[in-house]
Amino acid sequence: MSLPEIEQRCCNPHSVPAWQEREYQHEPQIVRHNDVLTDERLGQLMTRFELTDFELDVILLGSLVHLDSRYQELLSEIQGKGHLLPTIELALRLFCSSELERRVAETSFLPQSPLYASQLLLADSAPSSARKVWGKTPLSTRLEVWHFLLGNRYQTAAIEGFCQWQTEASEADLTPPEHMLYGVLRDAAFDTDNRGVVMLRQATTRQIVHALDAFGFQTLLLETGYLPVENAEALSLCRQAIFNARLHRGGLVICSLDELQSERASLYRQLTALLVQANIPLICLLDKHSPLIRLPHCAQVVFAMPQLTSPERSHILGQWLDEESEIDIETLSRRFSFTEEDMPYIRQEAEFYHRQFDPVNVMEQRDWHQALRYRAHQHFGNLAQRIEPKRCLDDLIISTELRQQINEISAAIRYRDALLEQGFEHKTQYSTGVSALFYGPSGTGKSMAAEVLAHSMQVDLIKIDLSAVVNKYIGETEKNLARIFDLAEADAGVLFFDEADALFGKRSQVKDAQDRHANIEVSYLLQRLEHFPGLVILATNNRSHLDEAFIRRLTFITRFSYPDSALREQMWRSVWPEGVKVDDDVDFVKLAECIDITGANIRNIVLLACWLAKAEGEEKNRTHVVKNRHIELACSRELAKAGRLKI
Repeated sequence: MSLPEIEQRCCNPHSVPAWQEREYQHEPQIVRHNDVLTDERLGQLMTRFELTDFELDVILLGSLVHLDSRYQELLSEIQGKGHLLPTIELALRLFCSSELERRVAETSFLPQSPLYASQLLLADSAPSSARKVWGKTPLSTRLEVWHFLLGNRYQTAAIEGFCQWQTEASEADLTPPEHMLYGVLRDAAFDTDNRGVVMLRQATTRQIVHALDAFGFQTLLLETGYLPVENAEALSLCRQAIFNARLHRGGLVICSLDELQSERASLYRQLTALLVQANIPLICLLDKHSPLIRLPHCAQVVFAMPQLTSPERSHILGQWLDEESEIDIETLSRRFSFTEEDMPYIRQEAEFYHRQFDPVNVMEQRDWHQALRYRAHQHFGNLAQRIEPKRCLDDLIISTELRQQINEISAAIRYRDALLEQGFEHKTQYSTGVSALFYGPSGTGKSMAAEVLAHSMQVDLIKIDLSAVVNKYIGETEKNLARIFDLAEADAGVLFFDEADALFGKRSQVKDAQDRHANIEVSYLLQRLEHFPGLVILATNNRSHLDEAFIRRLTFITRFSYPDSALREQMWRSVWPEGVKVDDDVDFVKLAECIDITGANIRNIVLLACWLAKAEGEEKNRTHVVKNRHIELACSRELAKAGRLKI
């Protein structure tokens, strides 16, 4: 196209370039901004960013190169070689008919104007040589804006790692807790004249998506824990996320902001300053026990979402069961915590387990139990070991009195929720947890009893690794404990602290900062124990080493002692596997009366005796049989470990 043709087209524009005229052979209708409806993309863009007609024209001008790369050739001919993007000078020339209009329009390119302050245009698209002349600054519309005008929702790959749009809520009726959330958001987050930040505890993503959807807002979830390590990069990407939320009429839901405050204070201050100025609905998700954070220069409303009660969970679960199924809904609802948004997946998982167990008949209790159990699993990392219990109460050889106490603990956790629902929660104040202390010499069955209780509840035993929990740095132990209890509350397992005196020891006289923080750890543990909804078991060899405050507040205290001769005889007879042959001359009564040892010692002796018999049988090429000499030698070795040289 020659220069005269270009000047002719500028004097008499046809709204489309020559190549589009040749391809389509028709002239599209020109839409004036004043005629754009508010529910159309251009109108939405003007409203959300408070743009003038001139500023919208600039955005469209900056989008030409996204529409067709051949516009770069046209722009180069108009503005001079090297200018492949439209410039400020071209925009003023095209859209301003008088000098007064030009002066007013120039303010649209100031840093505080919506075009740059709201990041609708790329601020760093100018080549270094052109930046010296203000009018030659190129105008490039952000790719997110271009896709928005096309009806798409675009995010860069760098943002997707920590910031994602949530799926739209279903059309199901809101449950009562969500109705409460609806009112909080209406009064705080969506009042543009008096907008505040909503700090939510114990809310699920589905509840928030549902509530925001009711107001016509989409949900953008920002996980601050996954932000890039470099603060400058993280802050730049957060700006893009905030921009995307405003562009698509979204509410920004921020997770783990309290952790960001403690671990990356500088980034936290910069990010909160951005959030306060964002002019979008802001929701911060907080854990149940996380400290309240305060954003500067803005109003905040704190709201704790009511948790589903056992009857409410029973109602939800009942809606997903087959009519012919005979399932104890009440037991499942009290033992496991789940939400309505989890149910489609739990139902599908239960069907998978059903096909493995019995695909012919209807789904049974074990199918649903298996699905709910694995759905409740939380990842404790190196802080705890998850043990799937194998041994039941029949495998635990203890005295009648001790067995009765184990049954009492089992009954307490089984009926805890039912009694709290009858009003005991108000009578007992905050002490609603069930905790047990097992104390006594090593090897007397404390760990096994904890496993048996977990087996009776059909849940896992979560054994805490104290070496990973206790940290020499001030405050780190409390963080580890907080993480353990937070995860355990979502998990259905039994929380087991072995050698608990290392963590629950007596509080000392405060002599320095280390003593003060050690006492804080003990106080924190007391608080979490009283609120924990499941069963916590502490095991120690020395009860006297524990802080008296624990002794007073524990629900059960159970003493494990050395077994008497009758129990030892029972242990000697029951410990042998079915495949091991024991000589008839072995006198279990004599062994029980002569050797005062624990069940753990007996297990070790039997194992070593079997190895000795197996080795002897291999040497003489005959079937191995455990004889008295094998047991006596194994006993000597076991007693020698404890410093006892004679049987």
